[in-house]
Amino acid sequence: MINRIFLIVILFALSFSNILLSQDISFKITGISGIAFIEKTDINKSLRAFRGSEVHNEYRLRTISNTQVELTLSRRGDKIGEIIVPQNTIILVNPPISKDDNTISLSLLEGYISVSIIKNIGTSIEIHTANTSSIVKGTEFEVAFAENGSSIVILKDGNVDVVTDNDETVLNPKEAYINTIDNNYKVVNQNSDSDPIVFLNRGEEDSREDFLYTIENLMKAMENIPNNNEDNFISFTSMEMEENEKKIKDLELKQQRMTAANEGYYNTIIKLINLNSDKKNEMISYARKSLSIYMANQRAITKMNNTVYRTREKFDRIKRKFDERMNASAYDNNQ
Repeated sequence: MINRIFLIVILFALSFSNILLSQDISFKITGISGIAFIEKTDINKSLRAFRGSEVHNEYRLRTISNTQVELTLSRRGDKIGEIIVPQNTIILVNPPISKDDNTISLSLLEGYISVSIIKNIGTSIEIHTANTSSIVKGTEFEVAFAENGSSIVILKDGNVDVVTDNDETVLNPKEAYINTIDNNYKVVNQNSDSDPIVFLNRGEEDSREDFLYTIENLMKAMENIPNNNEDNFISFTSMEMEENEKKIKDLELKQQRMTAANEGYYNTIIKLINLNSDKKNEMISYARKSLSIYMANQRAITKMNNTVYRTREKFDRIKRKFDERMNASAYDNNQ
């Protein structure tokens, strides 16, 4: 009898754990050619990636030359899309902003990705670079982030909302959105120049033509990351619910771009420093200064994360109470 009860408890625990696991968003490697690594953002350790490996929150997937990875996105066990990660690319899986957040968020720190999301899945997918946030609910598109700090979003099908610190643009099929490190953006018709590989190659040529200037420009952009984030306070009494929701969402997107900018810019600086190791003495000062800026930004981003979390939690509480009052009022009017 005791053994039977014990067995029932074990089976229940296993089934409950399967339910919990099936509710998570998963990023599973379902195809790989070449060599890729899975890395934790806050520790200096890499694990070789294989078919069947999963990339969890706050982990990076990094591909090297002559490598391509196919990531399958699933929610509650159901496939919702896939991402092709070509060679020399780094992506970061962002954690949920709040406990009730159902958004899938990735940061592109280097290279480019091709994304295909099934339509009408009821979940938003966000791809962030240092200066753009691409938001979709079902479409096919590509995003690239170049060494010179420029980003491009190339839409194949459906539509994409591209959000920056200064504007919001709805991208249509056959269009490409280009934004520079100085936030000078333009929307162009797709052509050979908007091909992500061509875009990355030009960015590489620009960055290495005068690599010291590029490093200094990237460090300047890093120093400006906290300065672009001065207005974090949201007054819930002065705006309607929809306006509050929009304001908070903008704040959340800005937070993700801050993370992508700090990680992406710093990654490029270190890459350029390592490529010019023959100028070791000259590079030491850049390495030290960029690390100092990176760590200071990490503290600012942590503070920003806390602000966003508290703001979202407060808004959700107010919204729940508001909805309860509205439902009670509607019920009383029907009596």
